Amino acid sequence: MTRLISAALLAAALAGTGRAWAGAGAEPFDFLSLDANARAVAMGGAYSALARDANALLYNPGGLGRIERHEATFMHNQAYQGVSQEYAALAVRQGWGAHINYLSFGGVPRTTVSNPDGAGLGDTGLTDLAFSGGYGRVVVPGLAVGGALKYIRESIDKVSAAGYALDLGALYSVERAKGLSLAASVQNIGPAVKFQNAKENLPLTIRAGAAYEATIREQRCAAAIDIIKERSETVAVAFGAELVAARRFPIRFGYAGRNDAGIGLTAGFGYRHDDFSVDYAFVPYGGLGDAHRISLSVRWGGFR
Repeated sequence: MTRLISAALLAAALAGTGRAWAGAGAEPFDFLSLDANARAVAMGGAYSALARDANALLYNPGGLGRIERHEATFMHNQAYQGVSQEYAALAVRQGWGAHINYLSFGGVPRTTVSNPDGAGLGDTGLTDLAFSGGYGRVVVPGLAVGGALKYIRESIDKVSAAGYALDLGALYSVERAKGLSLAASVQNIGPAVKFQNAKENLPLTIRAGAAYEATIREQRCAAAIDIIKERSETVAVAFGAELVAARRFPIRFGYAGRNDAGIGLTAGFGYRHDDFSVDYAFVPYGGLGDAHRISLSVRWGGFR
């Protein structure tokens, strides 16, 4: 139990007292709130109304009902203090999707009450894993709904805890306002997870979002906002904007209200081809350092 507490405290320290990283101190599995895919990250995580791609399961499973082409995405996140994240997701036009999200805190010094410096005890590890699968479909013109079941596990040294959670979401395209989409989702619905002798609640999260997409002087633009409420946190706001220059080169900026460790600003850019895209996102975390995300997405199959 001592090793579990020591590693958890280090995780909280690495989180920078922010909600943007796992172990923010309120409850386990906070890594489920971590943004992924460089496009979404660069837009501050304001993505629930734009998630009509392989990232739908992470933000809004209702978006699975709006997949136009098969898509797979892969991301590496090299963060501060040796923390890294690997993420992969897949969505197909039939409405099915899956993703895997893995977070590692690298080597964590092992300590005990009698040896608080950890001399001679070596390092231990702290990892988080989530695997999710789901389905979405259009139920009436303009409205898509979806759901997903996820398996989650958190491991600290030789102590692990695992559980299951349900996500539900809806995505609505406003017919009378072309380009406007509205979204809502409830994430991490599930029973408490047992860590040794203690039971901890999952980070239940409610999201509501809106996005507007338009073409201005032949340049595709998008703006989005999400309002996010986690179980043990105050309401946070995320918003972002995207301009696709010359139809191939997206430039993005955003604000992530859950990043208490930094100023919350995000930025990124990329290259978009018909069948693939490469994206980069930069997120500063104040004195802790910076995070760099790189993602590759590929698309195939005709439009449905």
